[in-house]
Amino acid sequence: MKKFVRNAVVATLLTVAGTTAVVASPAQALPYPGVNESITITYYADAARTVQVGMLVYGNCLEDFQYGTRTAYSTWTRTVCSNPQ
Repeated sequence: MKKFVRNAVVATLLTVAGTTAVVASPAQALPYPGVNESITITYYADAARTVQVGMLVYGNCLEDFQYGTRTAYSTWTRTVCSNPQ
């Protein structure tokens, strides 16, 4: 009986630990632009963020556009429009 209880506790702990690991790393959400704002996301080749490989621009200042490759290494900036569309 003790062995059964121990195995059940270990199985429960492993399940909780695995679930916590998955929940602890949520996907990155895209920032939402305000009324007179646009968002620019610049994508880089690696964690050093020295070689730009792509860009995504969306929001209310310019036409939405993208080019290049989306990677896990990125920075984003919020731009306030001078003449909103």
